[in-house]
Amino acid sequence: MKSSPISLIALSLLVAGCGGGGGSTFNGAPPVGSTFPITGSNAVAVTQLSWEAAVASGGLADLGGAAGLSGSAPNGSAIADRAAPSEGLLLDVVTMVPFGPDTFPCEGGTGTYTLSGDISGLGTLAPGDTFQIVYELCDEGFGEVIDGTINLTVRDFSGDLLLGTYLLSMDAVVSSLSVASASDTIVGNGDATITLDTTETPYIEASVTGSVLTQDSLSSSETLRNYSSAQTFDGNLVPAIYTMTASGTLESSQLPGDVGYSTLTTFQGNEGEYPNTGVLLMNGDNSSARLIAVDATNVRIEIDNNGDGSLDETIELTWAELESS
Repeated sequence: MKSSPISLIALSLLVAGCGGGGGSTFNGAPPVGSTFPITGSNAVAVTQLSWEAAVASGGLADLGGAAGLSGSAPNGSAIADRAAPSEGLLLDVVTMVPFGPDTFPCEGGTGTYTLSGDISGLGTLAPGDTFQIVYELCDEGFGEVIDGTINLTVRDFSGDLLLGTYLLSMDAVVSSLSVASASDTIVGNGDATITLDTTETPYIEASVTGSVLTQDSLSSSETLRNYSSAQTFDGNLVPAIYTMTASGTLESSQLPGDVGYSTLTTFQGNEGEYPNTGVLLMNGDNSSARLIAVDATNVRIEIDNNGDGSLDETIELTWAELESS
């Protein structure tokens, strides 16, 4: 799947681009109203950008990846690799108080990232512990070069880092984090509160909430406000199953106004595939659209263009066509 402007910052730390599924933590709350009507002429663009925003907000769960505080996996399930126990860098740094700044080469062969921080005790984490990750033209081998700063502050922690089974909540602040690819350069700023639960590994849960995330590219500008996402990954199953829910308000220069989105039915799919179930609602000015996962290949967009609750138009697409629209 392709990376869009709204998703590149969040997913630049992932192995691959997108996907999702999930159990709702938002109690079916309707999205906020938009400032423009959703019609057959703009429904595909509204749906594409809203879906990408939903996936990107979930990808923020991986912002602590360089510090060993999260994981990454194909298909946008930013938490899937947390099914493996924590090891390496994280276990090294928690034996030092404080630690860093220590500079490491990026896996792609060029650039570096520098890790530093301060923790209150050896071998564990506690509220107030801090990590800073500074990327210097870092090529991780995924066709993107990362530059900028991520600051992490632990809100709460319980569990065992050595076993990789823990419940962790942390605040993340992204400052001028840029991702340069062959076709574009995206610069992001914003905040997120991230919760990772690996206590039942290889069943993993992650959630992300934030107030503002802005991203500017060569061709567009996007802002996510009051956004949330929740994901699960069940590595006990073959194939593994992921879920995702999301809500938020998206402002994009590609749209004539704001659009609110929220999950009506949990998105769910098999690892390595698009979701095969799930519904995302987008509200417009006296109008709405629903993205419905028909199966792992196809989607349907249902449009109510006058707000009377009746279906006025249907658009059938594949997931790949939706992403490339």
